[in-house]
Amino acid sequence: MKKILFTCISIALLVGCTATNSNNKKTNNLAENRVTLQRLISKSRFLDNGSSSRVYISINADRNLTISDFLKEYVISYNLYPDYTAKQQSLSSSTVVISTENVSENDELFTVWFDVPKPKGNFTGLLLTEIKDLKTNNKTTNDCLLRFQSGKVGDYFMFFDKAGKKPLPKNFLSVEDTVVLRSLDNRPQTFKAYRYKYEFEAALSPMSTTPKIPTKSLYVDSAFTVSANTPIVLAHDALYYFSRDTTEAYGIGMVVTDKRFPKLTRPEKLVRPLIYMSTNAETADLYNSKEPKRTLDNYWLNIMQGNQSTAKRTIKAFYQRVEQANRLFTTYKEGWKTDKGMVFIIMGDPVRISRTKDREIWTYNRATQYSELNFTFTKRSNQFVDDHYELQRYAEYQSIWFPTVEQWRNGDVVIK
Repeated sequence: MKKILFTCISIALLVGCTATNSNNKKTNNLAENRVTLQRLISKSRFLDNGSSSRVYISINADRNLTISDFLKEYVISYNLYPDYTAKQQSLSSSTVVISTENVSENDELFTVWFDVPKPKGNFTGLLLTEIKDLKTNNKTTNDCLLRFQSGKVGDYFMFFDKAGKKPLPKNFLSVEDTVVLRSLDNRPQTFKAYRYKYEFEAALSPMSTTPKIPTKSLYVDSAFTVSANTPIVLAHDALYYFSRDTTEAYGIGMVVTDKRFPKLTRPEKLVRPLIYMSTNAETADLYNSKEPKRTLDNYWLNIMQGNQSTAKRTIKAFYQRVEQANRLFTTYKEGWKTDKGMVFIIMGDPVRISRTKDREIWTYNRATQYSELNFTFTKRSNQFVDDHYELQRYAEYQSIWFPTVEQWRNGDVVIK
């Protein structure tokens, strides 16, 4: 890949980026300075449970563990605050009692759930949960914004396994899985379900500041009715949307994928994420090939100049990132296609994540060309999911992005 674009960037552009970073550091924010390691990245959501909110935290452990191991080696505690402002007083705190009754394991993630009493007079609250690995002494803090009085259907209903017991607090399911959509009080409810057969596009590059005009519209492929507390099978890979009535602005979105997901294994799917590290000509060749496996093999050997050992190592590292992006960032589309997924695949783990109610900032400082770099994601309203974020794009990113892409293409990126 040509290096002209990033070798000629002026110092003034880097100064502009640094100024933005220093301003962001001044925010008074409870979620600031949360060190995030890939092995400890956690996701959370909640359900209304009457006088309490039940919080579900999915934890990606850094090694193979049984549930018995997890119970011995992890400690979880929380503090509840009114909001993201650091100076406000804690409303409550507690150590979470973990047992086989409130832990499940699925897709290499451990999910822990516990109830947080609702404080009187508060409509929302910020739950900061500390997750500590006793074996490594690593810890991370998960932040979850709770709504104590909400009309959103997703705050009351969630998918569980076919027995209605094991929670599935994620945005994707496997095709033909039997699942149950229910609330914690098992209230009866009829849902209108809509299926969308649509191939969403990959995220635009961080330097693309001109909005892309949509080439296709999203149309309903089929519709049907489902009942809460009743096992259902979603038989086709597609995007599904569940709402209680047609006037509801927000429903429950769910991506149904093939059973290999979040891994990509078929050549025709493996070629897709390479758009983030390829030239336009290479992307066209990969996407339009009638022999995707041969084209994929040739692609990696060509950019690695025939070095098979380097190619194998880089392929493994790249698709580990893709799998993790799918697991962590899938929303209404596969995780690798999201803005967060794109940044994570190319840049890896941020050294710090800070979050406010409506934005998330990932900080990197690994390269010698810059002292610190921020990627800012703004939360946007989305009818399908509650965690849709869009990257704030700047042309200045090219001075960092292209050298990192070049490292991938040279086989210099290694995932520990």
